[in-house]
Amino acid sequence: MKNLNFLYSASKEEIETAENLLQTIDFSNNRNRVTFFLTQFEQIILEKIIIYNYPELKVEFFGGVTNLERKKAKLVANEYYNVDFEITCLKATYNNKFNTIRHKDVLGAIHNLGINFNRFGDIVVEENTLYIFVDSNISDFVIMNLTKIGKINITLKKVSVLDVKFEKKFENFEIVSSSFRLDSIVAKITNKSRSKVKEFLMQDFIKLNHVVTKNGEKSCNIGDIISIRKYGRFIIKEKTQNKKSLKYRITIGRVI
Repeated sequence: MKNLNFLYSASKEEIETAENLLQTIDFSNNRNRVTFFLTQFEQIILEKIIIYNYPELKVEFFGGVTNLERKKAKLVANEYYNVDFEITCLKATYNNKFNTIRHKDVLGAIHNLGINFNRFGDIVVEENTLYIFVDSNISDFVIMNLTKIGKINITLKKVSVLDVKFEKKFENFEIVSSSFRLDSIVAKITNKSRSKVKEFLMQDFIKLNHVVTKNGEKSCNIGDIISIRKYGRFIIKEKTQNKKSLKYRITIGRVI
């Protein structure tokens, strides 16, 4: 029986995720091994599982290049030999004069391939360029079968991760809050009352740093990521405090 004490008072999502990881990842021998792609939430839970149950293991996460979200985990039992993450980056350029490709369009096209999404890493859609990070074992299949997204024909090609260059894009705006508490910041972002934000919290609509929370009294920090269902994902970038009113002027970046 594995030690799940770290999930005391955890949400249903945390418990289900931990149980699923324990069932799908082989922790039983001394081989180094690599998982399929994990969400950021799964990465957090996996780290806790290893700390509490497998302290002899080390874990490394990698998604293909830096600053990606979906990553594979490498479980290291023996530091004297290495295993590859086996991640391939596929790239396509397209003419966006008459049609555009949206992130959800790519998700739909991938879903139609009939492959479990844990074989896919991040999808990055830029103005006329598309990057898809995939498990190397399925890269040829994806190239041959993912040839159209929406109304746009594409040709995917393998590229070296050294040639991959893109940046996350944010839409910045400012809010003024009397507190740096989570519920106060969410209220300002959504333009909702504290009582409505409390409903969001009770309905598990809010995540702080990828973990569902019901505690609106938590104090936030610069760099924290707040996810609000139906509103999007936001990062706290900067703050200043008025010396007279003591209110905070906070710069928020909305991921676009």
